[in-house]
Amino acid sequence: MTEPPAFVAGRDLVGRAYAHALHAHHGPAREAETDIEHPTVVARLLDAAGFGDEAVAAAFLHDVVEDTSEELERIRAEFGEEVCELVQAMTEDESITDYGERKAEHRERVLSAGAAAASIYAADKLARVRGYVASGQPVDDQRLDHYWDTLRLFTGRRPELPFLSELAAELPLLEPEDDETA
Repeated sequence: MTEPPAFVAGRDLVGRAYAHALHAHHGPAREAETDIEHPTVVARLLDAAGFGDEAVAAAFLHDVVEDTSEELERIRAEFGEEVCELVQAMTEDESITDYGERKAEHRERVLSAGAAAASIYAADKLARVRGYVASGQPVDDQRLDHYWDTLRLFTGRRPELPFLSELAAELPLLEPEDDETA
């Protein structure tokens, strides 16, 4: 996908964020198996929910620091403090080596960063769940537990957030089917 989606048209900040994310995910800074499709789905969800340009731009950029060699200072310089703070909230602390501890710390930090950050995070999880469902690819137990923990925590603390009801409806589709017969 190289052409920006229609919802980007006429929006300077969002357009620049899309172009930046595209280059980061496909250019020389790329460090992992990464692509622009996932951030685009997350940005589209935020846009459809009525979020402003800063949140939509941050949705495009939310994986850039984790998945490329790019640093937050470049995001700050090119997109401003608000977008940078959202991207920073969405960036896991890689110094925490234990998966469960890292994810738990990240969930708490995202919730404390405010509604926009928490909404990007929830949209990210919804997009991931939908991707797994569409691919038919199984999800490892640790990741599935993380998604359930996210849903429980966010529903308990920020039930007004968008995407939680969809996540609640679609997450069970990832549960392995019970092969035992009654």
